[in-house]
Amino acid sequence: IRYYTLAAPYLLTHLRDRPLTVTRYPSGIEGESFYQKNCPAYAPSFVETTPIRSSNGADKTINYILVQNRPTLAWLANQGCIELHPWLSRYTQPEFPDWLVFDLDPAEGCDFDDAREIAFLVKKALDELGLVSYPKLSGATGIHVYVPIEPKYPYSVTSGFVGTIGKILEAVYPAKVTTERLVKNRTGRVYVDHLQNLQGKTLAAPYSPRPQPQATIAAPVTWEELEVVYPHHFHLGNILERLEKTPDLLAAGLTQRQSLDEALTAVGAGVT
Repeated sequence: IRYYTLAAPYLLTHLRDRPLTVTRYPSGIEGESFYQKNCPAYAPSFVETTPIRSSNGADKTINYILVQNRPTLAWLANQGCIELHPWLSRYTQPEFPDWLVFDLDPAEGCDFDDAREIAFLVKKALDELGLVSYPKLSGATGIHVYVPIEPKYPYSVTSGFVGTIGKILEAVYPAKVTTERLVKNRTGRVYVDHLQNLQGKTLAAPYSPRPQPQATIAAPVTWEELEVVYPHHFHLGNILERLEKTPDLLAAGLTQRQSLDEALTAVGAGVT
C-alpha cells in the first residue's frame, strides 16, 4: 500500500485511461490468487470505470476499472492487488493500441540470459525497420520490448506484426527462438508471444510489483543496462530510490507516435 501510494506518479503515467485487469492475492503470494476484470459493486465513488463489450464473442459487457488517481491505487492495494495489468490501448480508443510489445518468455531449459540475447535480436530487427523500442524487465524471467505506435492499427495488425517478426527470428535462429504455442514444444527456447498483443490481453504494468519472493518490480531499463542487469536487481526495497535518480524510461514513448506502415510492408505483413 505504501509503495502504490508513493509510486503513484509513475504508475499513473502508465495506467491512466487504460482498462485494467488485476491479480488479487488476498492471502499473500503463497496463497490462492485470481484475476479480476469487472469492478466490484462495492468500489468507492472515486474509482472510475469504463464499460467495454467482451471481444471473445460473448454477449457480455465488462465494467473495467480505470486508475485515474492515487486513491484508486491505494484502494486496489487494500484489495490485495499485487499485479496491475493495463491494456495497450486507452478506453477512448479501445480497439487501437498505442503500444505493441514483444513478450519474450524463456521456456524450460532457458533462463533470463537467453531472453536477454533474444531481446537484442528484436532490437536489431526493429532498428533495421526504423522503429524505436524500449526494454522492460518483466520482474520474473522474461523481458518485454515496447514499441510506441500511432493508435490507428487494430490489434489484429499489431499482433500480426509481432508474430511475423517472431517467425523471422525463429527462421534464422531456430535453436533459441520459438513461436510455438504449445508449452511442451518450447523446451530450450525463448517464446516470442505475439498473442499478448490481442485486445484484452495484458502484461504487468511498468513499475508494477510481481508476486515473487524477492518482491521484484516490472522495471523499464535502458538497452545499456539490459546488458548487465537481472530481474532481482529492482524490487520494492530499492525501486523508489531508483526512480528518484533515474527518470521514467518509458514515459517518452507515451508521446512518441511511430507509423508502422513502412515496417509492415517491409516484413510482408501488409497494412489493414
